[in-house]
Amino acid sequence: MRPTGLLSVTFRALPFERIVELAVQAGLDGIEWGGDLHVPPGDLRRAAAIGEATRNAGLIDFAYGSYWRADREPAEIAETAAALGAQWIRVWAGTLPSAECPPEIRRRTVEYLRDLCRRCREGLQVAAEWHCNTLTDDAASAVRLLDEVGEENFFCYFQQGDDLHAERDDLCALVQLPPERIRAVHVNHCVRRERLPLAAGFEEWSNLFAHIPESVPALLEFVRGDSAEQYLEDAATLKKLAAPAPKHTKPQNTRG
Repeated sequence: MRPTGLLSVTFRALPFERIVELAVQAGLDGIEWGGDLHVPPGDLRRAAAIGEATRNAGLIDFAYGSYWRADREPAEIAETAAALGAQWIRVWAGTLPSAECPPEIRRRTVEYLRDLCRRCREGLQVAAEWHCNTLTDDAASAVRLLDEVGEENFFCYFQQGDDLHAERDDLCALVQLPPERIRAVHVNHCVRRERLPLAAGFEEWSNLFAHIPESVPALLEFVRGDSAEQYLEDAATLKKLAAPAPKHTKPQNTRG
């Protein structure tokens, strides 16, 4: 069974206690905590308290969604993630589209990412979000970035394309990524900037998950209308998507 989880940024307006309750109510495995509101960088006491509350509820502290863009020193990020008890840190790989990024800025971004990887305690990983206007906005640049950073604890995410990359073939991009370097998948269904029920994208996501190792967590990000009811429906769909694919057996020869 693929691990499943919830991003806290799905419900930015809610207190962390309610987000823990929603994850438990939906039967998900864990949470990726955002650094923009719920776990601010440097607030180690709050990070530790939220991490403890998550684990006490029987959930996994999957990740610290730092929103750090690898454009400055990664001050306090590794320490905050460690206090939270996260397995990895989510980052953004720079501030420019890969096709427009000058070599010097790309080199600097790589250095900052490498710096963060080396600051992490043993077992703590770093993963670049698959996102427009970063160095992981297409497969070729993402694979190149993994090689350039060159650290064993550096990975990337995967998610469906957005409106800015509507021409991208998600499956074509996915199969170019080394499967062992995909740390997590952000899951939602959005068409022309409109958030739709995840069930409407079930077939597309089924095809994508067939090419992603079952050990890679699938994390629900954003729901239609920021609705708790829609979230519970989407979480149920996510769990169906996360179920192991049925194994086909060869029919037995019944001839005597």
